Amino acid sequence: MVSIDVLINLSLVMMCLLYAAYCMFHGGFHMKGKGWRTKQENPRTFYFTLILMYFFALVTLATTFINFR
Repeated sequence: MVSIDVLINLSLVMMCLLYAAYCMFHGGFHMKGKGWRTKQENPRTFYFTLILMYFFALVTLATTFINFR
């Protein structure tokens, strides 16, 4: 049986991946205090946000399966 913490971690991974896909599809991201910014306005922050979301999802997924063993 799968424990609750594994389900919560997997849902967090899915939310991060879905947000990164949404940002890539729409070509922007949400900047705190400034609202929606496009890739052309802030390209470095856009790519940093995508890399951060993928990294967070990968680390969370890896630690979930390491702890699951």
